[in-house]
Amino acid sequence: MSTKTAAIACRAPKKKFNTFAVVCRVILISLVLIWIYPVLFSLQTSFKTLEEFFANIWAMPHSLGVDNFVKAFTQGHIGEYFINSIIIAAVSLVSIEVISVMAAYSLARLRIPHTGVIIMLCFAIQLLPTETIIIPLYMMMSRLGMLGVKYLPIIIAYVGWSIPGTTIILKNFFDTIPKELLEAARIDGSGEIRNLFKIVLPLMKGALATCIVMNFTFVWGELMWAKTATITTVSGLPLTVGLMNFKGEFGTNWPLLCAAICMIVIPLYLVFLFLQKYFISSLTAGSVKG
Repeated sequence: MSTKTAAIACRAPKKKFNTFAVVCRVILISLVLIWIYPVLFSLQTSFKTLEEFFANIWAMPHSLGVDNFVKAFTQGHIGEYFINSIIIAAVSLVSIEVISVMAAYSLARLRIPHTGVIIMLCFAIQLLPTETIIIPLYMMMSRLGMLGVKYLPIIIAYVGWSIPGTTIILKNFFDTIPKELLEAARIDGSGEIRNLFKIVLPLMKGALATCIVMNFTFVWGELMWAKTATITTVSGLPLTVGLMNFKGEFGTNWPLLCAAICMIVIPLYLVFLFLQKYFISSLTAGSVKG
């Protein structure tokens, strides 16, 4: 009798069927499929000829030729647009990160009057829709003569739009760094600039990676202002504006356009894969209590 009782006690309890967990997983899988389907469709279409595409847009390509990629890079000037976007993104990201780091550190660690008002203004700027700013911004830059300068109007707008949100994110991470650590460094004779670059920034890799990924995604894929700022010029066009040139007067070469799209999204995936470790660590930093 005692042996049977011990055997029953050793049995693992049966797991209850969790309906909520199943529903959540089904929803998440559905969202992933909805997100990944356009990418797979563009990739599949990029290998087709125009005749194959119009014969059956859902069918698999007969061969994995790279003719569309070559034509997009040469005849479609994707290489030129790619260089323009790289320059715009590089200058914008460096400017955004440097200015935001300085501003966030000042708001978090220095005695600046009306810090709360400054933060509220940053939030207010973030709440403004981009569409409400484009026309006044275009008029201002037109009067200042900036629209004729290559890259300048696009970079200035991107930097101005991204600094408030980036500053808020970095300030929140700065607030998590123990004050005692910086006070000990000050006692040893270290100044604020040295503390920032030698102590604080090495601890901020996750936050910086988060801001870089978000800002790069915005700068790389923004279209409305880029199109508005380059409406009177054909030089310095970024990739998003250059894609619009693939639409012909009497039709669109969809396989060629999909090949160009696939080439454009590659840098986004590379940036995320390169910074993935830091990005995920920053998102989960506050999820577990120490």
